[in-house]
Amino acid sequence: MRNKKKPLLFILAALCCLNLMAVSAAASQLPEITEDSIVSPQAEEREWIYRIYEGKYQKRLWSLTYGYWLTDWIDCVV
Repeated sequence: MRNKKKPLLFILAALCCLNLMAVSAAASQLPEITEDSIVSPQAEEREWIYRIYEGKYQKRLWSLTYGYWLTDWIDCVV
């Protein structure tokens, strides 16, 4: 039984070392952050679209970011 445990422990130790090497390699590829670094969050861009339908002035919100309607047509009070 003891002879079977040694190879298993060796394999587990080797896998742990390989895992640490992979994490270290991934961390070295991260961009360098300096004091001059600027964080710019990206917000969704939206636009109101207007129309006159059956004599009523209406608006609808369009997502420029995702390319789909965010609302149904809404009657506007002029």
